[in-house]
Amino acid sequence: MKKRKRLKKKYSFLLTTLFLAGCVTFLLWDLANSQEGESAASAQTLMTDVAYEADEMQQADETSIAEANAILQSSTILSASGEDLAADLDELNATYPDQLGFVLINEQTGEAITTNESRIFTSASLYKLFLTYAILEQVDAGVLSLQDQMADGATIDDYLTSTITVSANETAKELAYLIGWENIETFIHEQGFVSTSFNPYLEADGVYYNSDLETTPAEVAFLLERLLDGELLSESSTAYFLGLLGDQQLVYALNTGLTDEVTFAHKTGLLDDVSHDAGILSMDGQNYIVAVLTDGWLNATDDATPVFGEIGSAVMTYLYAQ
Repeated sequence: MKKRKRLKKKYSFLLTTLFLAGCVTFLLWDLANSQEGESAASAQTLMTDVAYEADEMQQADETSIAEANAILQSSTILSASGEDLAADLDELNATYPDQLGFVLINEQTGEAITTNESRIFTSASLYKLFLTYAILEQVDAGVLSLQDQMADGATIDDYLTSTITVSANETAKELAYLIGWENIETFIHEQGFVSTSFNPYLEADGVYYNSDLETTPAEVAFLLERLLDGELLSESSTAYFLGLLGDQQLVYALNTGLTDEVTFAHKTGLLDDVSHDAGILSMDGQNYIVAVLTDGWLNATDDATPVFGEIGSAVMTYLYAQ
């Protein structure tokens, strides 16, 4: 548990360092292009030196990110209740081989119970979590405002609300076009979510579109954990994002196995053969991150629901034991 928490701090410091290095490089580039003669040449030389050192640092940092993710994506079982939950997951995996990905993180103890956590799944509507993060980062930077109007007169706030609470596809796509699928891809990867992809491609009209949407249970859980810990966004944007998840209207998955004693701020994803649910569980003042990704169903709406009920029930048993 201590090791996991230290890695989270190291990860945050790493991202801050990369950001500052990028800012320095940009400022030096601006200086080199705004001056003439010898001073401009000196500035360009300095920019090249810093860029080279930053590149070396980034290569080392990518190794650190991979190492951190490898540890964060592994189980750290600390309790008998954690062992019981892991055993329940093993039984489900035996019944539905290679169809389930699961991460549960106990925010109080650092215990993590996982299975197939680094397997790549079609993200379905879970991509909207990463999209919302990218939009709110632009809000924090002052590039966008929640009250900015879209083409139909509705605000970005309206679009984000529909995107998360009822999983509206059209509002999500318009938000993605607003900042560009390719820019979202770059941003998400820079934040360390290297297995999450929108696979953007450029069409003849000069616009980037998305192809296959992919992510892993571990990266979805890591996004939610960093959101809850206030590591992704400003305080106001963090509260806003958590509020959207708390207002979720789609409760067909994990909710079927949860009781009224727990609150669940979450996001679902559903396709014909895919069903996901991921969010933040709260009970008795304690928080837990959970991500359940599943695929391989003939009819996910019917076939996956009882499985989510079983997983939800097993999770409740774990929560009662804390």
